[in-house]
Amino acid sequence: MIEADHPGKPFTGGLNTETNEKALEAVFGEYGWIEGVLLMKDSETNKSRGFAFVTFESPADAARRMNGKS
Repeated sequence: MIEADHPGKPFTGGLNTETNEKALEAVFGEYGWIEGVLLMKDSETNKSRGFAFVTFESPADAARRMNGKS
């Protein structure tokens, strides 16, 4: 989902706890150049908390390419 107040940083939820930044870059890199990935991690286990934010260089292009994808 791309929110109006953060158009270049879509929320990505429902992630497996084994998900890492490299995996997210590989998947989302198909939709455009990525400036950064912020994977929220548990401070004790350092595993994914199940959500992340991916920042695209060109949010409009990424949104157009992602349209209709799950």
